[in-house]
Amino acid sequence: MQTRHAVLGLVLVVTAIMGARGIVAILNGDVGTFARQVAVGGFILVFGVALYRNWDAIGT
Repeated sequence: MQTRHAVLGLVLVVTAIMGARGIVAILNGDVGTFARQVAVGGFILVFGVALYRNWDAIGT
């Protein structure tokens, strides 16, 4: 159970970093980089939440 929470924490940290990079990109006027950061951060977040929710089913 500890690993499950650590994975979720890591996913949230990576998603926050991607969000911060997206904010910096949009402030610099780089819309392409902003869109890429939002898209990749969204994929990572969705994958991490799905992994967290299905942790027990994946191990069996």
